[in-house]
Parts: sequence; C-alpha cells; structure tokens
Amino acid sequence: MKLAVLMFVTLHAQCGLCLSHSAQKETGPSKSEDATPNVTCTSRQIRALFGPKVLDNLQVKDTSGVSKPVPKFREQCGVKSVREKDGSLIFTSQYDSCYTRIEGSLAAVILEVQLVTGGSRFKVNISCPLQKKQFPKPRAQTQTQTQKSASSWKCNIQRALRVACGPQGVSSSACLKLGCCYNSHDSVCYYRVNVCSLDGHFVFSVKATDSSPPLDPSRLMIRGHPRCTPAVSSSEAAVFKFGVTECGATVQRIQCQYAASALLYTGQKVMNPTNPPPVTAMGSVQVQMRLAKDESYSSFYSTEELPLTLPLRRLAYVEVSIVPPSPDPRLSLRVRDCFAYPASRHSVWTLLYDGCPNPLDDLRSSVSVGKGRGVRWFDVKTFAFLDPETGQPKMEELYFYCWVEICTEEEECQQQCSTPLSDGERVRRDLAAGDQVSRLVSVGPVLLGRNSATSPENPKLHTHTVYQVLSVSSLTLICVFVISLLPFSVWWRTRRSKRRNEGEEGPTSGTEMKNVADDTD
Repeated sequence: MKLAVLMFVTLHAQCGLCLSHSAQKETGPSKSEDATPNVTCTSRQIRALFGPKVLDNLQVKDTSGVSKPVPKFREQCGVKSVREKDGSLIFTSQYDSCYTRIEGSLAAVILEVQLVTGGSRFKVNISCPLQKKQFPKPRAQTQTQTQKSASSWKCNIQRALRVACGPQGVSSSACLKLGCCYNSHDSVCYYRVNVCSLDGHFVFSVKATDSSPPLDPSRLMIRGHPRCTPAVSSSEAAVFKFGVTECGATVQRIQCQYAASALLYTGQKVMNPTNPPPVTAMGSVQVQMRLAKDESYSSFYSTEELPLTLPLRRLAYVEVSIVPPSPDPRLSLRVRDCFAYPASRHSVWTLLYDGCPNPLDDLRSSVSVGKGRGVRWFDVKTFAFLDPETGQPKMEELYFYCWVEICTEEEECQQQCSTPLSDGERVRRDLAAGDQVSRLVSVGPVLLGRNSATSPENPKLHTHTVYQVLSVSSLTLICVFVISLLPFSVWWRTRRSKRRNEGEEGPTSGTEMKNVADDTD
C-alpha cells in the first residue's frame, strides 16, 4: 500500500538577469556552437532555445546524476521540450523543478544534447539567478481559532483504534499544537486518522469491509514490507502509523504558479488510495482431522501422542476442520462419509453416511456443527473388528477416514440427516456431490485396550461380541457339515441307481431261461 503526498510549494518569482553556462566535450568549434542554447530567464522559468541541428531527444540529469529523458509537449516534474515550426527546440524548466540544482545564488539545470550529425552527446549547463522576495507572514491564529481548527477534524475515533500522540500526560494546548486530537474526558492525546501528521508520519485506517471477502485487520501489512504492521487494530479496522519516508512511501512534488503579489500558504493533502481490482485465482485449501481430549473440543492430541490407547465403548471425539487461515472466510465444510479401517486392512466399517450416523450400527455416532463454518464435530464409540481366521475380537490399531466437501455457500454444506435414501435420491446426492470440492482426511492410529472387552460394566458389549463369535462359529460348522455331506450324498445316489439297474435286469434273464427249456421239450 503506497500513499502519494502532494506538497504545495511557495514560489518566489521575480524577473532578473539571465546567464547561460555551457560545459561541453572537446569537439570542433562549429559543433559546440550548434549545441549551445540561447538562455532566457523569466520570473517563472528558465528557457533554453536550441537550433534546428539539435535532436529532440534531450536528457536531463537529476540531483543524483542519473540522466532521464525530457518529456515532450507535456510538462512533467517541472521540465519539458517543444519543437517549433521553424525547427528550433525549446527547453523550459521551473525554478523548483525536480532537476534544478541550487548552486549559490544560481538555479542550474544540466542537459545532454545530441546533434543530427550524430556522435556523442554534449553536456550543457544552463542557469539563472535565484529571484528572492519576502512575502508577508500569515497572521498568527489565536488559541480559540486553533481549537476550532482542531475540532474541525474528525477526532471521533474508537478507543481501541487511538494511536497515542506526544509524551505521556501532555496538556490539551500542547496536544493541539502537535496537530493531534485531545479527549478531555479521558485526558488522552491521539493522532487524527487519514492525515499526514505534523511530525512527519502517515496515520491512516483500513476497514475490514474495504474488500470482499472482509479482511482480518490484525493480519494486514504494507506490501513488500512485512515489518510495517498496524500500530493498533480491532476486529473492525486497523490503524497504521509510519514515517513519510518509510515502508515504501514515495514523495511526489508538484508545482503551482501564483501572481507575484499573492499571499501563499504551505499545505499538504493525503490522496485516498484506489482499491485494486479483485483478483480471482486458484487457491489451495487444507483440511485437517484431529482427536479431541474431551467433548469440549478445546484441546487435541498431537501427532506425537499417537497411537492413542482407548478402552472399548469409549467415546472418541473427532474434529474435521479447514486449516486456518482460510483463503476465503465464506468457505464451508460438510462431512460426507466416514469409516473406520483397521491396520490389517481386512475389514471396513461405515461410521457416517452422507453426513449422518450409520443406521446399521447399534453404536451410532452423533454429529454436531462446530464453531464456525469450517469446523465439524462427531463422536465414535470405539469397537473391535473380528479376526476373520479365529473369529475373536482383534485388538489392533484403527484409523478414521472421512470424505469432506468444501462449499462456497453455507446452504450447500448444511448437515441434514434423514431416513435411508432411495435409489433416485442416491443418484441425485452423488451428482450434487460431484459439483463440490472433495477431500479425504484421516487421523490415527487408535489402539484399543483388551482389558475392557470383558469388563462387567459392559454386559451388552460382551453379549454383542459373544453373539458375533457364535454366529461366525455356527456358520463355520454348517459349512463343514455341508462339505462332509456331499460325499455321502454322492455314494447314496450311486448305490440307489445300481440297485435299480439290477432289478430291471433280473426278470429279463428268467424269461430267456424259460424259453430255452421250452425249446428242449
């Protein structure tokens, strides 16, 4: 953030003698004469007339010795050059231009000119005597006028945004002489805001609502100067105070011309900075998942404290939040699906579906909105997965995962729980979720304690676990019985088929024997 200071300068102009000084390189007489101007000193400016053999690419040296091109037609910083119809080139400079040097009683300007014939530039010094004139001093203001002038400034500033002015315990009269505000009720002297102070400081305020989305005043700083931070700040605004030559401030000089008999005053004015256009670009949003130590969600376990050992059926408090600072305060967070995953990766269990507790879980989680749009809380009652080989509860590390959505509008991120979704609603839900920005976050591991699995305080858990073990064992026995029954069934079907075939072949043979006996008779 940069402020430009306009300084109104008193000019003392009076006609006088005109002198011309030229310093040139060692060249031929004809070339040096072509580069020598005719200098005229007026009451307002220094005027140098060059011949047509001088190019209009004049350069002027500033007070530090750096050469800069002279602007054409339009005066900038007190100097300009104009090509006349007859081919001559006119250079003009004000007595108080940015390039004027005061050398004793002379006002001098150093130029560099080049001829149309080419070659190196000529260094030309032009100067005129300073014109001095005493102007009547402004009338001294009375104490009453000073107080009225001070009261005309806007001194109605919040206490939290007041920047102390002057030494501690300064009197009212001394405070007003410093150009500051004085509050007789609090006996406090403080700076006016959005002005340049008499002791050479910028004092200005920046409101949180000066941009959209709103700013955080406490985090403001001058661009490119991280040490230039607010002197005081609140949730609504911040007040800066720094010297007129600090924090990247620039000083611009302007020129004013007045009649010789005018009564002039010096003054200064602060130009209000223009707000830059809004910038739209891709930004990164980080989401974190943490385990809270209790239901207040005021303190959390660090990564060094993991794995965390918890007994079965103990509530684990989980927070999902956008990592501050958020790039946009309007962003909201919605917890979509959460699931538990053991370290062995043999199973998975859904904790939340579409932001709501799993209806198939008798140990359902509860979901609540945290403090702010970007924070969501839910709790999980710890449980154990069954070992697929032994059918016994397996005490191993668990990890919690959640799919979350980041929205730009609060309505899109509202946590709403309802009955199980139909197929049509599920399709609409999936399509809507595709329009949001999704992230997968995780926390863990959590290590479950074995000693709580058979605790008499948890008979329901014990019964629930026994039922699970019995159901797995029963399923195993049924499978073994079915497999062992298959060979017996095959043997029985084979034997039965054989007997049937033997019964059919018996009568046929008897008939044949009888026929043979008949033939014998």
